[in-house]
Amino acid sequence: MCKRLFLLASFILLLVGAPSVFGEPIGVFNFSEDVGTLEDPGGIGGTRYIATNEYLILAGGSDIWGTADHFHYAYNEVSGNVRFELSPAWDIGGTNDWAKIETMLRVNLGAGSVAYATATRRGGNDSPAYTLVGDFAGAQIRSVENAGMWGGTEWWGRIPSKIASQRVVSGDYQLVQSLVDYGAGAGWENLDTRIVPSLPDQLLLGAAVTSHSNNWLVQARVGNVAYTQNPDIVGAKTAGAPLPEVCGDTPGFLIRSLRPVTVPGNWGYAGMTDLLDGVIAGTEQGSRIEAFVNLHDSGGRGEFGDWNGYNDQTFPGIDPYQSPTTDPAGDPFWPDDDDNFATEVLACIYLTQGLHIIGANSDDGTILEIGGVEVGRAPEWKGTSNVDFLVIAPATGFYSLRARSMEGGGGAALELHEVLASGLRILLGDTARGGSPVYVPEPATIALLGFGGLAMLRVRRKR
Repeated sequence: MCKRLFLLASFILLLVGAPSVFGEPIGVFNFSEDVGTLEDPGGIGGTRYIATNEYLILAGGSDIWGTADHFHYAYNEVSGNVRFELSPAWDIGGTNDWAKIETMLRVNLGAGSVAYATATRRGGNDSPAYTLVGDFAGAQIRSVENAGMWGGTEWWGRIPSKIASQRVVSGDYQLVQSLVDYGAGAGWENLDTRIVPSLPDQLLLGAAVTSHSNNWLVQARVGNVAYTQNPDIVGAKTAGAPLPEVCGDTPGFLIRSLRPVTVPGNWGYAGMTDLLDGVIAGTEQGSRIEAFVNLHDSGGRGEFGDWNGYNDQTFPGIDPYQSPTTDPAGDPFWPDDDDNFATEVLACIYLTQGLHIIGANSDDGTILEIGGVEVGRAPEWKGTSNVDFLVIAPATGFYSLRARSMEGGGGAALELHEVLASGLRILLGDTARGGSPVYVPEPATIALLGFGGLAMLRVRRKR
């Protein structure tokens, strides 16, 4: 084994020359050193500048995962809002498919440091030298020092052109984002966004490489390396204009559900829109005012229920409504599994100027509009899981809110939530826990918003 390490190290040394000396800047990086415990045959691991915005990083290391990381790190000390990006490739990829190139934001150089990273892997190529990374990009997160690391949203099947990690403070929110660009003009996609209120202002940010095996050194080639101050939040959508007047004084939401008379061949978001807009025939199942949107028919129940102080409600008219006051065990009441229906939620929401995080936990998909502008949509076909939308209110005031959710087959559930700057997730409209106020729109306001047909709904008010 030692002979193999020595031969590999000698080969790499011929390729890149002498290693960088710790403490001397290398291009844009002020620091280059091992983190954790690494084998380093011949002492040649390190970072070397080879061209404008391009570097070779030689590294061993058993992994970046678990409760302790072992890798080579080229980095800077940063503060404020900043993004670090690179284009990943391999010159010598070792033998493990999970050798990784990452952009990494880190609190300190301890092996178990809090860390937020965007990772690519070697992946599925047994050649000793090649230029492409594997078809993987994902977030890696250790939010508590010396705790286990875990993966956020992961994408398979596409080879990333660039990856990035960034910290952005916007209003009361401190966000860390994992970003990926798949090239061909696609631009940045938001893989994962975390609210991290406890991060210090000064952090470490740079390129991390691990061979995933202390028996090998790998040689990563990272290009298009750049630090950007004050980057934009990726994935944030600006809501439309606030309403010219307050739209009602009853807290809560107006909710209606419909079934198509005949399930159309385009059932999904397209069919849902046709149904709710009256393009195809539907049967009015029911409408109701609720303090929160916390609906369940069957399957997964989302994050809010009687176990944390919220009672699930039925979809209006889909099953018999049962008051949690008179029949707590029967809410939602009916044990059958209803399929192929749509639900629309209307409200007026009071937002302060700046960033808000509002989303849905639904089965299947949900589209959210604020101020008449679509600010996000969940995947069309999905089980109960949270999808958060980054919403920027251009001014303080009341905004129209409309959510449209569809049910195909299997389980059916819909929750609308808000995530506070502390990271606390609450049902939308829960002002007792610091949420944004939400009010039921009056009929005149509904007509003003272009939803005139809804003004004639027979609304059952919850008592």
